[in-house]
Amino acid sequence: MVKYPPIQAIKGLSIVAAVILQCSIGLASPHDIQLRGLGRPQSNSLDDPAVNRFRLLTSELALALAPKPLSPAETLGVSGFEFSVGSSHADISESYKYWQGQPGAPIFEAAIRDRKIPAVFWVPYIHLRKGLPISTEIGINGSYLAFSNMFMVGADLKVALHESYIRWFPSIALRGAASTLFGAGDFVVTTGEADIIMSLPIGIGGMVRINPYLGFGLMMMDATSDVIDETPYDVRDQGGGDSGSLYTYPRMKLEENRFRRFVIGTQVQTSFIKLLYEIDVGQIEFNKRTLMSHTFQVGFDA
Repeated sequence: MVKYPPIQAIKGLSIVAAVILQCSIGLASPHDIQLRGLGRPQSNSLDDPAVNRFRLLTSELALALAPKPLSPAETLGVSGFEFSVGSSHADISESYKYWQGQPGAPIFEAAIRDRKIPAVFWVPYIHLRKGLPISTEIGINGSYLAFSNMFMVGADLKVALHESYIRWFPSIALRGAASTLFGAGDFVVTTGEADIIMSLPIGIGGMVRINPYLGFGLMMMDATSDVIDETPYDVRDQGGGDSGSLYTYPRMKLEENRFRRFVIGTQVQTSFIKLLYEIDVGQIEFNKRTLMSHTFQVGFDA
């Protein structure tokens, strides 16, 4: 059994991930988002239509880009290290006004160029995990909204409460994660999440290990906007107040924006290679929206 992956494989996988990101960035960023398409708020109330659109758009973006569990409950062990790359396809509510934009002011750069609004976000990502003593591990991850300049960087911590000490009794772990969005032109999104994960590894012929898992988590989001110009091509009316063209959206606080996330996945491991498929179902509490994402991941133990 091979204990360590060939260094060429890791280098090759890194090159592939870099090429994907560079190709995506090079396509004129059609999936960049401009908040001007949400309309100008008339108050700071969550009942204001424009404020509500800002809240819904950033919530769906957070669900698409925030770190996912993407591993069973078991930790890597004190000497373990894993490098993974993956691809996620996340649903959005593309037919709703907060993605369609206002007349003359679309949300996506793509719509300005008469290109379609995406129904699904493609999110390539990289994930590094390192095992620690006492059945814990830490991870660093980066996800990228393809064909945009936006990416989210985060970290997670997992603590296993039970790791197959009793055969046929599921492994159980607690996980916490936090992330921040970079590259958006006029807003910032930060997320935090806590999960519980259960898994049960099954060995086949001493060569393959299948590890199905389930998870449930509570995620929260904080979103703030920069100053937005309602008429960016007219410099004569720039200024604050009701008579000016500059405005901001009120802050969406963590405690006001909660999402439930259900996870089901399977990891298949042979030698040092791990293949993983995960389905995430996110529920936005305040408007009863349910969104799904599908993720495929390839990982290497080192």
